[in-house]
Amino acid sequence: MPNFERSSLNRKLTIISLLSTATALLFVFAAFAVTSIHNHREDEAVQLAAFARVIGAACAGDLMLVDRKQAGATLSALEAQRSISAAALYNRFGQPIAAYRTAARQDAVLAPLDDLDAATLDAVNRDGRALLARHMRVVQEVHHGDLVVGAVMIEADLLPMWLDIAASLGVIGLAMGASMLVSLVLAGRLKHSIAEPITKLIQAAQKVSASQNYGLRVPHARTDELGVLIDSFNSMLAQIEERGAALLHHRDELERQVGVRTGQLEKAKNAAEAASRAKSGFLATMSHEIRTPMNGVLGMTDMLLATPLTDTQRNYTQLVKRSGEHLLVIINDILDFSKIEAGKLTIEYINFNLWDLLDDIHNVYTPQAAAKGLGCEFDIANDIPVAICGDPNRLRQILANLLGNALKFTDHGRILARVRVAGEEAQKVVLRFEVHDTGIGISREARARLFNAFSQADDSTTRKYGGTGLGLAISKQLVELMNGAIGVDNAPQRGSVFWFTVSFDKHRVDPDAPGHHLNTLGGLRVLVVDEQEASRNDLVQQMTAWHAICDGVDGALAFERLINAARAGQPYDAAVLDMELLQTSGLALAAAVRAEPLARDTHLVLLSPERLAADPVQRRKAGVAYQLVKPARAADLYACLAVRAARLLRPAAQAGTAGVQPGRAKPGSDKRARRVLLAEDNPVNVEVARAMLESLGLETGCAKNGQEALRAVHEGSWDAVLMDCQMPVMDGFAATGEIRRHEREMGRPRALPVIAITANALQGDREACLAAGMDDYLSKPFTQQQLAAVIGRWISLPLLSEREHGDEPAVEVAPAMPLPAPPTSPRAGPGSAHINRAALDNIRALSRDDGDALVHKVIAAYVGDTPRQLHALRQALGEGDAESVRRVAHGLKSASANVGAAHLSSLCRELEQLGRNGNVDSGGPLLSDLEREFRSVRQSLHASLEKES
Repeated sequence: MPNFERSSLNRKLTIISLLSTATALLFVFAAFAVTSIHNHREDEAVQLAAFARVIGAACAGDLMLVDRKQAGATLSALEAQRSISAAALYNRFGQPIAAYRTAARQDAVLAPLDDLDAATLDAVNRDGRALLARHMRVVQEVHHGDLVVGAVMIEADLLPMWLDIAASLGVIGLAMGASMLVSLVLAGRLKHSIAEPITKLIQAAQKVSASQNYGLRVPHARTDELGVLIDSFNSMLAQIEERGAALLHHRDELERQVGVRTGQLEKAKNAAEAASRAKSGFLATMSHEIRTPMNGVLGMTDMLLATPLTDTQRNYTQLVKRSGEHLLVIINDILDFSKIEAGKLTIEYINFNLWDLLDDIHNVYTPQAAAKGLGCEFDIANDIPVAICGDPNRLRQILANLLGNALKFTDHGRILARVRVAGEEAQKVVLRFEVHDTGIGISREARARLFNAFSQADDSTTRKYGGTGLGLAISKQLVELMNGAIGVDNAPQRGSVFWFTVSFDKHRVDPDAPGHHLNTLGGLRVLVVDEQEASRNDLVQQMTAWHAICDGVDGALAFERLINAARAGQPYDAAVLDMELLQTSGLALAAAVRAEPLARDTHLVLLSPERLAADPVQRRKAGVAYQLVKPARAADLYACLAVRAARLLRPAAQAGTAGVQPGRAKPGSDKRARRVLLAEDNPVNVEVARAMLESLGLETGCAKNGQEALRAVHEGSWDAVLMDCQMPVMDGFAATGEIRRHEREMGRPRALPVIAITANALQGDREACLAAGMDDYLSKPFTQQQLAAVIGRWISLPLLSEREHGDEPAVEVAPAMPLPAPPTSPRAGPGSAHINRAALDNIRALSRDDGDALVHKVIAAYVGDTPRQLHALRQALGEGDAESVRRVAHGLKSASANVGAAHLSSLCRELEQLGRNGNVDSGGPLLSDLEREFRSVRQSLHASLEKES
């Protein structure tokens, strides 16, 4: 009964009552049936045995004489017994000699007996008494005196017996059915006395659980076990009610105590924070106050050391300088630590050249290590990105701390700085920096507290190495601010290994920009000329890693190698010459190469110590393209060679060469013009930004809203997009999101740089733009230098001029050429108080040929568009449309700033803030002030135009 457990109590009681009664009656019925069948069969068997004895006695003589006729007559007398269905007489050999059959048993077969012994007769009798057979047979021996003369078989029809048994069982079945009905009626009457109180208990428990009313009681008048159960349930509710009241009182008391304690803790917390802020502020203030005179002390000490001094005075002065430098290091550590504690230490996010930074650090610490007799090596993997985005100053500070500690605690051996790529994605790279030393090492116990503030491995007062113990704590904080990790391990042999990992964003560079990737030097043939085999091999290995084809020779074979290569039709594209050669100098060798027509096109780079550096006139005469001071930074050397590689990619006609050298591949096609899409709805901003872009040599397309910008991106090819964030129809955020979604659907990488231009300069605006899928951020109003700097991060700007081999070489190598600042005008005219003439001069400087026309165009666009904007503002204020007020004021703010209307731009900013806050009810007076200011600005602009014309 699978549903018995889920049945109700009434049903269960009914089932139990019926099952118990039915089971008892079933057993009675079964016992009666078995007994009736057994008794009837025994009676039938006894009766047949008696008949068999009578017939045997009567037929003994007939069997003796084998009188078949008389035997058959004797058996015919059995016709009077209706229960006898058949009979037979067998002689002593088991053969039937006479038989009797009723009409229904005429087809019965009387088989002979095999033998008349007792065993055979017992087997025949067992077969004739089958339990459920319709007929029963009995076979007995017939004796004549002591002689067995034969056997007699009597068969009875049991159908009357079975009918009698069936009638008896039917009566018993009727009696059982009546008993079941009586039992069902009694169970229905009695089960309510048990199920009803239990049902009341269940209902009471459910009501208590739902209402949490523990004052509920179940009334009853029972004295049995169910009454005891109800009393126990009522007692339990009473105890719970009392306990709940006690808990409620206790909770109220606890809440009161917690409130008191919370107030006390809040006061203590505020006091502790105030004390911490005061301490940090005091440390920061005192650090600054101490650093100022310390700079004077150290500066004057350097000047004093430059004067004639006695040995004693020089020794004292150098001691003062070393002590001052040590004190300055301690002050700087305390200043950084106080900034960290005060929460004022921030991380910058700028583009920088990692190679330059590592080279600078190498050049600083190599002499310090050499002064202690230590080797200082930098092992930088070739696959690290050159241009990354992060905080170079903090990275420099961390490396300086680790290298400074390595120098401090190492007396013998070497120091190794290693940089590897720990993980890389499409837009990010994780770098692992390691500093290995062979110093005293660090115990396991000391490592646990090593990065704590004011802690050192040896913190005893008699320790050998001094210091504040802040360097590693500051480094740990800086690494964690840059979302990295820092740690220390024991070196395999001797010393320690300090490591940290930092994640940087990759700086995407235009593929055609020179020096953007190591493969830029692929195929460039370079000859390294150096007498020192070790340094020559290092340079060859370095340039081979840059995928250049590089050979190295000493000074005696250099000229011959250059000439022979040119004659063979495989001239060297560049040669790196060391200034200090045995038989000549690098400058003289460069002059000899310049005088030889076959090798004149070779790009010459001169490496010289600072004391032997040639002046510009000497370099020009010798044909040296670049001169680098030894030890040359890898980034500077790479940039010098990349210029030559970039020129080889330009067509021969533009490169100005006489022709293609035999055996050389033809240069590639000219680089296409850079195309920038400007998405801006304000006409003034459009004119100014377009002029800036065109003055940078960029081809510019314009879109008035995000929808037009999206259509232009899908239909054309652009190198970058300047996207205004606030535009009608579709703003810059939505348009950028659609651009990125389209790139993902097309299975393309994120390749199109989108630069946000917005008049919002609040904290979090840059993060919002980057989160929307934009790559960079530029706040309006911006200068041409700022625009060039931002765009230059993502695409290569066209060179302002091309220098040929014979021109005066540039002394410095820089990744981008700074743009000249726009000139300012000292002129002032009527109404100049309302406009800043410098802004108009900046616009005029954007066009060298027709700056005045550009200024007229910008002013005309501003004066013509601003009344429409003011009308839109008044309409939006009248309708209470805060979003329209914010959007229109936002655009007018940047346009006014572009033409120099600073006060008008400030009023627009206030109105924009009202729209941003959703409170435009008080914007009417502000709009009136804005309209009056615009009239003054318009007069000032017209006066300026009239004066200049």
